Amino acid sequence: MKILNSLKIVLLLAAIAVSAAVSAATVELADNHPVDYTVVKGDTLWDIAGKFLKDPWRWPEIWRQNSYIQNPDLIYPGDRLVLRYSEGEPYLEHLSGRERAARKVVKMGPAVYVEKLDDAIPSIPPQIIMAFLSDRQVVESRNLDNLAYVTEGINHEVILGTLSDMYVRKIDGAPGSRFKIIRMRGELVDPETKKVIAYETETLGEAEMIRPGDPAKLRIIKSSKEINQGDRLVPAVSKLSLPYYHPQAFRENISVSILGAVSDQATYGPGDVISLSAGSDQGLEPGHVLQIMRDQGVQKDPVTKKKYRLPIERSGIVMIFKTYDKVSYGLIMRASQGIRVYDKVTNIE
Repeated sequence: MKILNSLKIVLLLAAIAVSAAVSAATVELADNHPVDYTVVKGDTLWDIAGKFLKDPWRWPEIWRQNSYIQNPDLIYPGDRLVLRYSEGEPYLEHLSGRERAARKVVKMGPAVYVEKLDDAIPSIPPQIIMAFLSDRQVVESRNLDNLAYVTEGINHEVILGTLSDMYVRKIDGAPGSRFKIIRMRGELVDPETKKVIAYETETLGEAEMIRPGDPAKLRIIKSSKEINQGDRLVPAVSKLSLPYYHPQAFRENISVSILGAVSDQATYGPGDVISLSAGSDQGLEPGHVLQIMRDQGVQKDPVTKKKYRLPIERSGIVMIFKTYDKVSYGLIMRASQGIRVYDKVTNIE
């Protein structure tokens, strides 16, 4: 009998735990959320999700896909989203016009789609991230020695510009191949190991292969700055489309640091791009959403006069939009206080 009672208690506790977990996982609607919403040009998926939900990254949990729409993940101006309930749980129904149902759009993957999306609204403001998808990039320290580099001009010049011919080593490609010319502009240092894990770069121009070899001969076809000996080259991307990101919480346990930001301010906020000390090696993908944590530090107790440590608090939300092996770029979507270099970034609890 004692064994049976103990088993009942265990089962009861398990049921309570499951019930609590389900309750905690319930999607919370935003205050003053609409009952329905018609999408307009200029909207982003994140903004629309924020109209309905307190946590916009939980959008997939209330999104009901309609089989008659070619790609229900994509939303277009003029589409109507209606909030409905099933057994007490909210969901969004996507009411699209017949022309949307007839549109043929190819779904490319679970988190990011790189395809022409016609007039589909973007997930996040494109004007902020396009520079990081095209002109800015990260070179991880372990790959630096493998990059092609400029040695000199064919007339021994050390400063080069548009229409200059130059010699380049460690480069492969057929005549006519295009390459971006880049320069290391800053180190990304791991705060734990104090080692340089990557370099941020800037794009100086573009070159075309004239004659392969070692050294190869290339011609600079456009440049925005002077090009010097030692500047590096990487293959150029012929055409870049704005990816479609599917925001979703990163569920694995992770704790990494903010390495830097493009902003020159001491603290960062919504709309700022930050670099993180983790990438695809840690499972991060474009579209993953994480929380930024602020260590509040140690303060003096006004009564006891002794020092005590304040708890670590969430200070913001970041969405990853570009990853490398050990580094990634993210866009700050929300911030309750100024965000700083070396603040911690973790999975959302």
